[in-house]
Amino acid sequence: MDQYTLIFNNKTTKEQAIAKIRFSPEYFSELVEFEVFINKLPISANYRGKDVTVNWKFYDGFDPKGKFWTDSNSLLMLERNLYHREAYTYVEKNNNISSNYYPVDSAIAMRDQNGSNIQVTVMNDRAQGGSADLSGKANIELM
Repeated sequence: MDQYTLIFNNKTTKEQAIAKIRFSPEYFSELVEFEVFINKLPISANYRGKDVTVNWKFYDGFDPKGKFWTDSNSLLMLERNLYHREAYTYVEKNNNISSNYYPVDSAIAMRDQNGSNIQVTVMNDRAQGGSADLSGKANIELM
């Protein structure tokens, strides 16, 4: 098992995030585990809250074509499509980021739609909001 630890420091705000990346090339050549720790965030002078997002970006032609899956009550994965709802017609696609966020209780996943049969699944330890493909192709965002 190989492990790399990345520490991200913001010298201005004193905020820090730690990402531990583990993989076992001997046993699981296609499995990589990330563990992300975010230190406490300082409260601003006006006591306003902060939104923290963790983003994963995938390269090498990975293209989910706006399709991803989120879990429903940790039981069933539901297919999600960007800018698509059965009972609603999107007029302006670029300004509806919040309507593409879904509850993520335990996992969010994307599959490459170019025929490579690659799937990326991010599992979380608490309920969060999440989406995929919002800021370009091949990214997952959890808040």
